[in-house]
Amino acid sequence: MKKVLLAFCLIMAAKAYAQIMTPYQMASFVFQGIRFAITDKPPPEIEMQGEGSGKTREEAVQNALIDAIQKGLGVLVVTDQTINGNTVVRNMAAMYSSGVVNSYEVVSCRLNTCIVSAKISPWKFRRKLEGDSNVMRVNGNDLYALYSTANHDMIQRHKLTEYYFQRIRSSGLEVKIRELKITPASNGQAAVMLDYEVRFQKEFKKDLISFLERMEKDTNGRGEENNRVYIQWGPTGLFENRVFINAYDPNTRSMMLRYMHEPIEIYFSELNLCERYDVVDSVFTIDWYQFRKQKTIHINPLLLQNVSKISARIGC
Repeated sequence: MKKVLLAFCLIMAAKAYAQIMTPYQMASFVFQGIRFAITDKPPPEIEMQGEGSGKTREEAVQNALIDAIQKGLGVLVVTDQTINGNTVVRNMAAMYSSGVVNSYEVVSCRLNTCIVSAKISPWKFRRKLEGDSNVMRVNGNDLYALYSTANHDMIQRHKLTEYYFQRIRSSGLEVKIRELKITPASNGQAAVMLDYEVRFQKEFKKDLISFLERMEKDTNGRGEENNRVYIQWGPTGLFENRVFINAYDPNTRSMMLRYMHEPIEIYFSELNLCERYDVVDSVFTIDWYQFRKQKTIHINPLLLQNVSKISARIGC
């Protein structure tokens, strides 16, 4: 009796949670015997790298694209089953690969193994899935359906948040070298002075803030506090420049805080130099507080031969 009562309470809690937490449409499908759920939260494009091999370069590139799509679907969809889930997602990626990639570039190819960077459209994938007669659409308004929808939504929220937060340092930040001076030093070394700054890439920041604001609304961040995360990227006043997001799950909150506060690494490839800095407050305040540094290093001048420029990127 106690177990029945507990189960009922959990379902009722999930129902209330779903009413608060899921203002978006959640589409559920059955593909090859496994139920998938997709929300309408994803951005217009998801960018992923994939790797593939084949007998020819063209086959390797195609398999790399399927790998990139599979990784993208890993962000887009949630499944009720974990066993064989990766295999089914791989089959799904191969079946719907045509037309869901907006663009791609071949990063490298060696010995018929290629790496590609692909921009995948969630909306095109969803339309293809909905239009396939072999895919069954699942509808349900019972208590279990409400619970399942709320659970899927929470998992989806974690996956999308991690996708965005991972990309902050992989592609969301950019390094600009403002000044470069090279002068002789008294010890026969060359003194290389670097003046550089780190900023958010504008389009990425716009997309990220739009996602954060939607998350605040989705999680009722202003109305309650449940493993809440506070994010501010500029002064308040005329503009709000901040959000309150309820993670609901301690693991999701820890993940968000880790990405917000972990150090920033900057790599100068021609100098084989890695600089590591702690962020002030959080990574979101980089444009607000300004992240500008000067660094002078002393190196063997012979290392500057055949070097026409110094380039920098995030990550060592």
